[in-house]
Amino acid sequence: MPVFQSEQELYDVLGRFFEKVAETDESKELIASTELSPGYDAYVQYIFHKPEAKITWTHENGRLKIVCGETDLRPELIFEQTADVGHKFWLGKLDLQQALARQQIKVQGPLVNALKVLPQLDAIYPAYHDYLQEIGRSDLLP
Repeated sequence: MPVFQSEQELYDVLGRFFEKVAETDESKELIASTELSPGYDAYVQYIFHKPEAKITWTHENGRLKIVCGETDLRPELIFEQTADVGHKFWLGKLDLQQALARQQIKVQGPLVNALKVLPQLDAIYPAYHDYLQEIGRSDLLP
């Protein structure tokens, strides 16, 4: 049985979590230090399957902005995976390099950019765990 039963549930959990992450000092520093390549107006887009959903990270007024659903934004990096794989990843239960090697996560765009932010993710994994408890979704915890 999939972790998320619908696109809306995925947005309510992962999308809202990403919005919370966008408010952290770490993400503000990341935005300040990251420059998009010409022709792109979003940093990353997560394409999920089972259920089908998209979450895009862009910027607005120097801040990270999360867009749930279809968008005309052009992301520099695209990560495609099932929602279950995405959930495991944000819990810190899935190594990105292994997931890429096993084709559990497929990437389009400059992978080197994704690998640059891996150290910052160590601070986010526990936050997702805490967030799930905070919103009363401990049923999603392993």
